[in-house]
Amino acid sequence: MLDERELVHLLHAEVDSAERPSTVLDVGRAMATGRRQRRLARSTAAALVVGVLAAAGLTVPGLLGSDRPPAPADTAAPDRATALPAALTVVEPDVVYVRFGWLPDGVRHLQYQTGLLLSGPGVYLAASTNETGETWRGVSVDLFPKGVQPPAPQRDDGSPAALSGTRAGPDLPGGPSTFVSYTGGGPSEAILRWQYAPDGWAQVRVLGLPGDPRDAAGRVARTLTFGREVLPMPVTVRGVPDTLRPITGDVTLDLHEPGSWYAGMTWSPEPPDADPGRQRARTLDVGFWPYRVITDPNAKGRPDPNTTLDGHPARFTSEGGVESLTVYDVAGVGVWIDDDGLLPDGGTRALFRRLDIGPDAAGWLPHLSR
Repeated sequence: MLDERELVHLLHAEVDSAERPSTVLDVGRAMATGRRQRRLARSTAAALVVGVLAAAGLTVPGLLGSDRPPAPADTAAPDRATALPAALTVVEPDVVYVRFGWLPDGVRHLQYQTGLLLSGPGVYLAASTNETGETWRGVSVDLFPKGVQPPAPQRDDGSPAALSGTRAGPDLPGGPSTFVSYTGGGPSEAILRWQYAPDGWAQVRVLGLPGDPRDAAGRVARTLTFGREVLPMPVTVRGVPDTLRPITGDVTLDLHEPGSWYAGMTWSPEPPDADPGRQRARTLDVGFWPYRVITDPNAKGRPDPNTTLDGHPARFTSEGGVESLTVYDVAGVGVWIDDDGLLPDGGTRALFRRLDIGPDAAGWLPHLSR
């Protein structure tokens, strides 16, 4: 069990993931690990969760300037969907709403999250250039639901970020844009905001990259692709009770380790109009990744198996109706199921046996591959 200091670190990392991606590929499972640990220390976590989510929810509307520079040279391809026809009123967890076009050199990790994020309903797309353990550098894109204003950015030191200035940005599909500046950002940060549809805000944030961050933000924004595609998953999940509904989809890809990815989905028994914290309080999480034997003695491996399931090494724990199951090397895929007592008799093991894991699952690549 984590001590209080480690628990606080996990919670801060989880909140940060709503603002920028982790450079650890298994971000979905890391977040769920934090959830499992918090069940054992819920009283410690509750006050912190309320505080950080309240802070993350602060909104500062973007202000539009009058003098507008010309659009960047990078233009969208003729068949590229450059805006959504309407602002999102419901953010589906199994839909791809936006893809990257142009990206700076040196991107190492890509991540896409949609549905109920820790900052609220929305869409998050990110590309990072730093190595694991280094300060985050890269590009992030946020789409906000109809009527929701982009919040102030989070600072690593916890200090509040106050709006310090605005500057006209390029004309983008959907309308004019604005660069906004916040205290604590420094010269390597650029935040560009515009409406991807009437009353629907989009934001591109560039941080820590070489060159002019405003130029990079404009190029990224200009070449984004918008649409409504089904979010691909490597495995078909069957047997989830009809009383549960998906709330979050999460896919990550490591471009510097070929074939290294994570894909997962979260379900909740609560209705979509319930408080977000209540929707996340009890969940079913299912995730997949390509199985590899870890040979690096310094690497943080997954928990050692303590049983087998249908001939596969597995790790199973159960306490008070809460189950966690990790099954290794199922046709070259790792499977992880975490259940807060929402599954019927048989629990995680019965759900595992209903998964449709095809022979090509290990060679699957997420839609983020470029």
